[in-house]
This record gives sequence, structure tokens and C-alpha cells, in this order.
Amino acid sequence: MADKRVTIYDVAKTAGVAPSTVSRAFSRPGRVSASTHAKVMAAAKELGYRTAAPDSQERGERHHRLGIEIADLTNPYFAELVSGMQESAQEQAFLLLLLDTVEDEVRERSSLESAIHVVDGLVLSGTRLSDATLNHLTKRIPLVVLNRRVAGLDSVTPDYEHGMQQAMAHLAENGIQTVTYVAGPVNSWSDGERWRAARAAARIHGLAIQRHGPFAPTTAGGEQAFEELRDSLPHAVVCYNDLVAFGFLVSALRAGVRVPSELSVMGHDDIPLSRFIGSGLTTVVTPKRAQGRAAVERLVRRIENPSAHRTPVEGSLPVRLVPRGTTGPRRKS
Repeated sequence: MADKRVTIYDVAKTAGVAPSTVSRAFSRPGRVSASTHAKVMAAAKELGYRTAAPDSQERGERHHRLGIEIADLTNPYFAELVSGMQESAQEQAFLLLLLDTVEDEVRERSSLESAIHVVDGLVLSGTRLSDATLNHLTKRIPLVVLNRRVAGLDSVTPDYEHGMQQAMAHLAENGIQTVTYVAGPVNSWSDGERWRAARAAARIHGLAIQRHGPFAPTTAGGEQAFEELRDSLPHAVVCYNDLVAFGFLVSALRAGVRVPSELSVMGHDDIPLSRFIGSGLTTVVTPKRAQGRAAVERLVRRIENPSAHRTPVEGSLPVRLVPRGTTGPRRKS
């Protein structure tokens, strides 16, 4: 193991326990059993695991680089988000190191473990790691989480509740009665929040709503969703993101479904292509560039003056609905 820094994940695998258990065994040994503690210590000794701070922290070095984790580089949503980060980072003389995890938790762990030795802080914009793992990570390096709230960590999230309130009000005004929320990844915090907010808003406006999924957050995921729902389509679908909505919309049009007179379709994010598909995709606009800027600004403040930010800061940015051609009055039967 001499050529590679041993991590808590290596120790956890050898000891047959969870990474969070390894963390507790070192930081709060009283919270694990004596036998578990002994197993963890034996594994750590066998692998040569060190609990000291990363090399850069030991030397007090600054790299003037920030690690930016994204879930899928091919998703246009991240382009505008990263653009906002780039603007802020350049203003503050930081270079961005982009980590594309392709929705793969193993790749994400590996990328972050490598990055913490060459960056001063991390922005996680689509992490699928557990809360316990993220809390352990923030003890090693400053980080900010986007599109998710984790107790004890800085975060910046869109106001999903307000966005779904606008969405359901718009559908109700157009005579919609039944709605299906087409869900995204099963372990996505933002998907859970969007569904919770959609369900609450639908109840207020007297709409019958159900959830269908999960699906990949891609056009292929939207196509799959349509195939599963085509024999019992609701009056409207609200999709996890715009890519899923595109896949669903194109599949519906190819099948001869009239949009929006027979089916209203709504997305989330407002990626640039949303304005150019037919008469435009109705979508909930998230402030991607502003969110990216806010994340970097907050992270740099924590890096440069950690003692002034002892408690985590949670921020919520406003969103708005942009009605376009894929939603409208439902044709009378």
C-alpha cells in the first residue's frame, strides 16, 4: 500500500464495517463496541492508515484550486452552473478542477479522495454519497454542497417548494386534474424534495398526483417513462429535469399524442434547449449561474477565514415557472 494513500474506505473494507464506523472509532471510540474498535484498529495498522491531516494542511500550503464535482458533464444544466463558479473563482484567483462522476458513487469516492490532496476546497453539485461520509469529508477539507442539505455542512439549494407551488397552480388554471411526477435518480436528495413539494402543492390545488420512477436523468429516461405510462397517460407530467421531459415529450409526439391539448409536459432547470423545442418547454427555472457563484464565494470565505464561520450556512435561492408551449388548456372530452 506504500504507493497509494490508504483511506477510511480501505480500512472499512478490511474491517468489514461502514466508513462512518471507522470515523467514529477514531474520533469517538466510546460510540463503538470494544470488539468493533479492535477490528478497526487492527485493519488500520495492517494497512498503514494515518489519521493525520492531508499533506497540504500539514504544510499549510495553498493550492489556489477548487475541486468541482458534477454528476454528469453531458447534462447542459451543469454548464451554466460551472460557468457561474468559473466567474467567481477567476475573480478570486482560484483555478477550478472539474470532477465528472457520471452518476457513479464508486467513481465519485475515488475522484474526491484524489482531489483533496491538490485543492483547497470542494463544491459538490450532485453528490450521491451518504450524509455520514460527507460529514467525515468536511473534517478533512472545506466543502459546500449544492442541491442538497446535509446537517452540519454549508449548502445552497433552489426553493423547490415555491417552484412546485407555481407549477401546480399553473396546471390547475389550465383545467388539469391528474398529474404524474416522473422521478429522477433513486438516491437524489433534490428528487425527493421536488416530489414532496409537488405532492403538497397538488393537494392545495385539488389535483390528483402520483409518482412514477425512478428513471435516469436523461432523455433515455424520459423515453422509458413514456413507454411505461403510454396506456394510462395522466393529464400532465412534471418531470425531474428538462432532459427527462424532452425524452417524454418527443416520445409522446411520435405516438400521436397532442401536446398540450391531450397532455401537458413540464420540466425543471430551464437548460438552453428548452426554449427551442417546438414552441418551447414549460419548465421551472433554477438560478444556475447565481447558485454557482454563491457556492464558490461561500467556499472561499470558509477557506480564507475558517474561524469566522464555525456554524454551517444554508441558503435557498428563488425559482420561477416559465410557461411555454408544452402546457395549456386541456381539450374538452
